[in-house]
Amino acid sequence: MNSPPKPPGAPPAIWACLGLRAAALLACALAPSASRAYVVTITAGPKALYLQVGVGTFTGGNFSSGGIPGNNATINRVTVTVPAASIGAGTLPMTTDSPVTASSYDSFVFCVVPAQVYVAGLFRTPGASANATLTATAPATLVNGAGDTIPFNTVSWISGGIGDSPATIPSGTFVGGAAQTLYSVTRNTWFESCLQFNYANLQFVPAGTFTGRVSYTLTAP
Repeated sequence: MNSPPKPPGAPPAIWACLGLRAAALLACALAPSASRAYVVTITAGPKALYLQVGVGTFTGGNFSSGGIPGNNATINRVTVTVPAASIGAGTLPMTTDSPVTASSYDSFVFCVVPAQVYVAGLFRTPGASANATLTATAPATLVNGAGDTIPFNTVSWISGGIGDSPATIPSGTFVGGAAQTLYSVTRNTWFESCLQFNYANLQFVPAGTFTGRVSYTLTAP
């Protein structure tokens, strides 16, 4: 990856598809009233998990008003195009095709698009339990059509949201090639954050469109 870019050709475009694997089996109970939610205690009940990364589905309103989450097969993308003159010149922000700005908990406008991806979820159980775990699994590299690669650990994120300080999900960098823990979810809570992704852009790479998919998973004991 230290070789100069291949001339001629289009500048590299970096695509990271944010996938989602989540279990959603909810008969929703109302949570305590709150004007906005980052980590909110919810009513105990039948064991349930919900995870939303980007676009999600709720019917009957948001969660705090009794809305019921459902499965959504949408895979949102974050992308950046590196101008030829800027290859290797330092960090560039990525943008998303997710239109989600409002909290699925209470509809508070929480994220800014196209800069941030909305991430939210809940873990509910009727009794004592160890915490649920939110993980992300990325491949070792992003790959273009010619088989050239970029390490996935060149993609990082800054976590936040309007009024979310300190951030719920910590900021970090993908390790690539393995699952990594992002957040430990206390039983009977709803959590959410907005993630701004960035490409490090510290190396010369061949022209092309490089892609890779990240899967986010919420699991409970």
